[in-house]
Amino acid sequence: MYKHRQLFFLPSFYLLITFSLAYVIYLLDVIKWEKPPLELHYWCIITILTALFSVAVHSPAYKVIINEPGFKSKIKSPFIVGKISFLIVLLGLAIGVLGIVKYILDYSNFLGAFGIFYAVFTEDTGQLRSLADNVDSVGTQLSYFSWLAAFIITAEVAVENRGKKWIFAIVGVVILNSIFLDRTRPVWLIFTCALIYFLITYDRYSRKKILYFIAGISTFFISIFILIGSLLGKGADDVSYTKFNLPPSIQPFFLYLTSSFAYLGRLIYVDAPCNYSPARVTYPIQKVLVKLNLVDQPPSQILDFFTVPLLTNVGTFLEPFFQDGGRLFLVLGIILHTFIFDRVVLYLMKNISQMAVIVISTICFINFIAFFVPKISSTATWFVVLFAYLLAKYKSIQAKKQTS
Repeated sequence: MYKHRQLFFLPSFYLLITFSLAYVIYLLDVIKWEKPPLELHYWCIITILTALFSVAVHSPAYKVIINEPGFKSKIKSPFIVGKISFLIVLLGLAIGVLGIVKYILDYSNFLGAFGIFYAVFTEDTGQLRSLADNVDSVGTQLSYFSWLAAFIITAEVAVENRGKKWIFAIVGVVILNSIFLDRTRPVWLIFTCALIYFLITYDRYSRKKILYFIAGISTFFISIFILIGSLLGKGADDVSYTKFNLPPSIQPFFLYLTSSFAYLGRLIYVDAPCNYSPARVTYPIQKVLVKLNLVDQPPSQILDFFTVPLLTNVGTFLEPFFQDGGRLFLVLGIILHTFIFDRVVLYLMKNISQMAVIVISTICFINFIAFFVPKISSTATWFVVLFAYLLAKYKSIQAKKQTS
């Protein structure tokens, strides 16, 4: 059994590894990006060092908790015993599928007919993606119920080590959610399901098996990114834009890995004025407040493209913090993604349960993908955390009733 297994529970560990790797490749000038302002490097180095420091500070406490006698039994305790768990999963899957149908219908109505939607989906997926600001479909939010169902199924399979036929339901959820043409959706679902399973069954694996798993799932993620990117018109072309004249089939991987740093560098160089309001960071809350006519419409989550000199519109997890509140919010964003995330997960580990594992895995994914896009501002993040908390409270209330 791998003796440093506590690191896989630690959000800052994921930020440290992926952000550092992407930043080093960016420094090697594999892609011919424009020269960024020196300040970009300051913030990247501060992020890496803060993550490293947080890992060093929190790792011993995580290790103590994992080695406690009751930790394994708590993490493997059933979510909700009996038919209620089964019904919750079925309800989640049903609502999620209805949400996806609703999404298709809303886009079809906007375009004029389902036939037009199908034609655009199969022939010009980039255009369909660009319509997100014009089509406000509640189906997008309803689809997240299928995510929660998939996460609960994964946890139940890991705990019971049976019922593996339910894995087909998870595969179905991933395939259906691919309709949204968001590169991070399938990666998010698969990563979180895999991490949920691993964190619950962590005591079964040797270091070699863990390395094989990481290599396999990393290769799969790269393939997904390149495939969906090509569908969106962001795939490889015959023009070499790498310093080392790499084959066109490999270029998109390095493009996705480093483009966010080039974009953030341009933002810092432009240094547009900000109003110190967390409109981008708290986007889901802002959308609710808009419905209540309490605030103005927040800025779109689909960013304007910059030519740096290649087109890109992703800016790492730091982008919304910088655009909302400049350097002050950058500091707060780095602290949030390191020390605060690590403290929240430490609390969850002290009160470990299947729902806690789902939240931990979600937070770890936020940091895993932080080198590319911000997920703290995603509705999916807030949705999963909120409903996992509500289900955990339900279980707690039921447990108290049984003991009283």
